[in-house]
Amino acid sequence: MSVFSRHALAAPARSAMAIINGMEASARHLMFDGPKPLRVVLVSDELVYTSEQQFAPMKRYAAALRREFGVVVEHLSLRRGLTLSRKQLGSVDLLGFKLSFMTPSAEASRIARQFRDRIAGTPAKLIYFDGDDDLCVQWPDLLTEVDCYIKKHAFTDVLAYNQVYVGKSNLTDHVARVHGRSFDDNAIRSSGPVPVSDVAKLHVGWNIGLDDKIADLVQALPPVGAQPKDVDVGSRAFVNEDVWIYPLRGPLVERIGAMEDRFRVLAPRERVSQQQYYAEMLRARICVSPFGYGEICWRDFEAVLCGCMLGKPDMGHVRTYPDIFVAGETYAPVKWDYADLGEVCAKYLEDEPARQRIADRAHAVLIEALGEPAFVHTFGSLLEQLGLRAGAIRSSNGATR
Repeated sequence: MSVFSRHALAAPARSAMAIINGMEASARHLMFDGPKPLRVVLVSDELVYTSEQQFAPMKRYAAALRREFGVVVEHLSLRRGLTLSRKQLGSVDLLGFKLSFMTPSAEASRIARQFRDRIAGTPAKLIYFDGDDDLCVQWPDLLTEVDCYIKKHAFTDVLAYNQVYVGKSNLTDHVARVHGRSFDDNAIRSSGPVPVSDVAKLHVGWNIGLDDKIADLVQALPPVGAQPKDVDVGSRAFVNEDVWIYPLRGPLVERIGAMEDRFRVLAPRERVSQQQYYAEMLRARICVSPFGYGEICWRDFEAVLCGCMLGKPDMGHVRTYPDIFVAGETYAPVKWDYADLGEVCAKYLEDEPARQRIADRAHAVLIEALGEPAFVHTFGSLLEQLGLRAGAIRSSNGATR
């Protein structure tokens, strides 16, 4: 009965009006089967797969969201979304949109204003879904147009949003300041600051741990503990020196190599198939996952599902969900330059119960977060923040009771 649409992209001839009419028809169908639905329209440019995956759990649990909150969701391309008129958006409760990071700043602001203008005078809430890897806000001006700005992860200290960063993020800034890398020729030369008055609009939603890739991996892997662990420390972190993330990864490759006289290590440089990648991870007791274009990557969650204890540069500055980055509880933090990597690895390789306890706890946290009840709760919290309380019933004049 939910209208969460994959068909919106599969039927090019279908007009935006027909899509909205179809959503309203489904709402009428639900009229006698419980509360009228909360109508959600999501619009995205569909240019970056990992960014689009921010909508994945909403699709996966569409039936539960409708059952619990009366939520009916429609996903439109940006091209179609921009054709929707004020009248067509008049029955929408929540309008969410998402753009590629390569969108020019002026264009992003124009799109945001266009959506804001078309829902002006209605109860609809405007949300921006930031699908980027990093913690920063690329277009601070966007926050003035939206009611809520959803990040996959954010700074623990909100005052960090008052700063200007070299390049796109705090990581490019770190590489610039510590390692002398220039971002003068980069498409995004700086990021921030976010106006103090708009910081409260930032909301942590859910990270890539809820992506389809991770949800599918739960079903594909053998049971935890079924694979013998004959590698002490493993990581595939090699990148060429001309890539800006090299300072975040090169030292890790060197540090792991330096441990081969003490431990069984695996840090190859060549690319392999996904199957071999997982086979290696299943063998490892500790997987060290470096930063990349952002702090969090699929490897973090893949390692946990493969039964590894996750080692990672200190994540104390990051707030996210699912949170498998609680120091000493779900991962083992190391210094950003990996100077203490050998010491940290030795500590847990010499204390198997402690290593196993951390690995098991992270696995349990992730599995729980991937479940339907957890996401329903997470989405319900978002509705509450927006004033769209669970199970809200609209009267014929559009009021909520």
